[in-house]
Amino acid sequence: MYVVVTEDLDEAADLERSAVGTLEQAFAQVCCFAGYGYHFEQEQSGWRLIITDIERPECSPEPIRSTYIKRTDAQRDLMQQAVDGRLKGFAAIRLVEFKRKRAQVNEEHAAE
Repeated sequence: MYVVVTEDLDEAADLERSAVGTLEQAFAQVCCFAGYGYHFEQEQSGWRLIITDIERPECSPEPIRSTYIKRTDAQRDLMQQAVDGRLKGFAAIRLVEFKRKRAQVNEEHAAE
């Protein structure tokens, strides 16, 4: 399960309800929230993810590249790179990891 957050790790109202089951779903949410379309293109030495700003194509980010040759491996690698926060600050984090980080932050604030 993944949850999509902004770069400042906004609290999701209901993490369980807003979580999605797969990386592919989280990637699609990140692209949708950021206003991007995308497609994958094979290159000689791997694959690239072409991301297009729907409203302002001239403002589209640079393609993301993967050296994986196998399509499924490359697409997974590209999606993992894309949900790291580089797309307008949106990131997808595993729900378990997000809860653990949030608990650590809460503990640190309680200790102050």
